[in-house]
Amino acid sequence: MSLPSISDLPAAQRRIIRAWCMYDWANSAWATSVAAILPIYFVHLFEDSLGESEVFLGITFTGSSMWSLGVAISTGIVAFSSPVIGVIADRAPIRKALLWAYTTIGAFFTVLAFFSAFSPEPWLWLFGVFTIANIGFAGGLVFYNSFLPHLGPRHLLDEISSRGFAYGYAGGGLILVVHLVLILAADGTDFEDVVVRFAIASVGVWWFGWAIWTLRVVPEPPVRSPEGGLTAASAIGIAVRELAQTFRELRRFRVVLIYLAAFLLFNDGVQTVLAIAGAYAADTLGIPLAFNMTTIAIIQFVAVPGALAFGKLADRIATKPALIVSLLGWIVIVLFGVALAPLTPTTHEDFDFQLGYRDASGDYLVEAGPDLDDPFELRWQGEYWTLEAGAVLGAGAVANLPEAIEETEDVEYGVSIRGGALDGQSALGPAHPALLGGGPIDWWPSLVRGLLWEPLGLGVGYQWLLLGVLVGWIIGGSQALARSLYAQITPERRSAEFFSFFGFISRASSVFGPTLYIVATAVFDTRVAVTSILLIIVAGTIALRWVNVAEGARVAAEEDARTSSD
Repeated sequence: MSLPSISDLPAAQRRIIRAWCMYDWANSAWATSVAAILPIYFVHLFEDSLGESEVFLGITFTGSSMWSLGVAISTGIVAFSSPVIGVIADRAPIRKALLWAYTTIGAFFTVLAFFSAFSPEPWLWLFGVFTIANIGFAGGLVFYNSFLPHLGPRHLLDEISSRGFAYGYAGGGLILVVHLVLILAADGTDFEDVVVRFAIASVGVWWFGWAIWTLRVVPEPPVRSPEGGLTAASAIGIAVRELAQTFRELRRFRVVLIYLAAFLLFNDGVQTVLAIAGAYAADTLGIPLAFNMTTIAIIQFVAVPGALAFGKLADRIATKPALIVSLLGWIVIVLFGVALAPLTPTTHEDFDFQLGYRDASGDYLVEAGPDLDDPFELRWQGEYWTLEAGAVLGAGAVANLPEAIEETEDVEYGVSIRGGALDGQSALGPAHPALLGGGPIDWWPSLVRGLLWEPLGLGVGYQWLLLGVLVGWIIGGSQALARSLYAQITPERRSAEFFSFFGFISRASSVFGPTLYIVATAVFDTRVAVTSILLIIVAGTIALRWVNVAEGARVAAEEDARTSSD
């Protein structure tokens, strides 16, 4: 006799599952549009105010590493508070209230991002509101996930979890496409900045609005041994005692402990890669905002069938083997990401600034230039240039421009000259994304560029899109199966407590990973930093071999039977 599927469940239970999935639809706007827009916008504001890098407390920060600091702070707060709150949520019917609170905080501070332009330091305002909003996002996920064991029988948890992620990718992708259209329409106009800020703020409205569906329909899970008359002090006391008891019982939950150790490693890698991807694309690869948004939109829509496919794969080969397949995919993705490299400019049209000689006047016209908010200004050995499309420069001024570009630190642009006495001269700034060879692992993207990207004529934007397609097929499987496997080996009647540990490990890993990225960037460069994350994913994948899912499920069932008789 075959086990029942979701379609065989009662209509009321299917309605609850659908409402629970809608929270993924709601908060995935944060994971897509915010991930696509805010890091690049933040890097732009950071560099506009402070330059390519700035030293704080003796540490050199780039825009992307400062962004990682915000991720580390916010997720660290959630990591260390959620276990205590989770124990209380198993003893008092407050799980929905907590989800309300985190959602409201996250959505409200996301809306506040709109007002960054009215702050004396816009990058600092964005840093602050993002940090608080990310607390709402990360904290809400902890308690949203803790509903999963109560939604259906254990054999359906893979499918329910995968379906939730599929809803999320569809909803997040939909709003991202809307934002992409708006930003492309406003590109180069006086409304560009306000449209970007509006897109970020609208994520908060979307998130809160759709979350109402979940919070109205999904019931509060049953509470084991409910405590009456709880005060703040007594609740914290109970939480501390329960956590101490859980730690004393860790030998009994050995499978859970091993899995959390493996999850700490591989989730650390995956979440760090996702968190820094947008900033890495901006300050290392020079990916434009529109290209990055298009890539993330592709990821969302590819991830819908990808998540469902991994759910089916888990049904065929079991959850753990399917999860390992997805993690092997992440290893390939990180190697692929480090190998991305802009093509070296070869033709006049490939360069950022293109200068053309005018026979009639004997000067040079800047025929094309990058889309910048302000003209590019360059000073070198007492000479001064202002470059923007449409500018006119005398032949004498242009004569030393290539040398000035090559010798001025932090210049990330290239210049090409056509016509006149300087015909054919060109130069790349020391910080140009196409220049490789200075970093410890730059041999890898140089090799791949020579073997693959240049023969195919594939620019870095299209390389990024191709990477996005690969991520889309893998991301849903790794996230959904990691969540459902944990639900299979933990007691249902202590779900808030155990999922708070899951959230703790998830957020703790999101502290360590970005911190490692910051340190590796400061000591080496961003490519080395991304490669260091690869080693963590490999270690976590190997650690899964010691996770005995059947044994974990048996112990969880025994614990549910024991607590039901308390």
